[in-house]
Amino acid sequence: MGFRFRRSWERLAVVLLLGSIAAASSNQKGNVRITVVVNNTAGVSSSVLSGAESQAGGIFRAAGVEIQWIECQSDAVSEDACRRVPSANQFVLHLVPTGRTSSDLVFGVAFLGQDGTGKYCNVFFDRVEEAHRNRDAGLPQLLGTVVAHELGHLLLGSHAHSPAGIMRPVWDSQSLRGIAMGMFLFTREQSSLMKARFQRGLEVGSSESSAGD
Repeated sequence: MGFRFRRSWERLAVVLLLGSIAAASSNQKGNVRITVVVNNTAGVSSSVLSGAESQAGGIFRAAGVEIQWIECQSDAVSEDACRRVPSANQFVLHLVPTGRTSSDLVFGVAFLGQDGTGKYCNVFFDRVEEAHRNRDAGLPQLLGTVVAHELGHLLLGSHAHSPAGIMRPVWDSQSLRGIAMGMFLFTREQSSLMKARFQRGLEVGSSESSAGD
């Protein structure tokens, strides 16, 4: 599952309906917490990666989801932490140096099973860099928003694309201006669905753990 940027010369651009985007309450008491393990094989600089994590974290925080980041290439992280099978509250992000999809307009992909669940997603850094150079969008902000979109697929499941907000399947120049202004967010409905799916996943994981004891 991924999304595409629309070429600047295409005319069928969908205007971002800012009025239809309702950020979920950022009440910390109601937030769920997840861990994202980052495999940075693209060699993204620490400053850009930190800014991207901050951007993605802010988008999820507005939807009631707090993220803890584990960077596998960091000296402070053991290899074991990056080799374990993800638990119920863990997801894996791979920053890939070169995209290998059929279209160069695809900037990321989330891997989902037939039941709509998944733990792994890729972001193609070379394509994000190209979009950054050719359009008026900061690299950390753009990368972080792409990351949030792909992680959104993992938390929302199949058919997660929506006509407005961060889960739009096609991003145009108007969308990039929304990113720069911090207006690309999850809808209130998406926030509720993510937290509900996450809670069900924790309950299933807890039940399986108890059965195996």
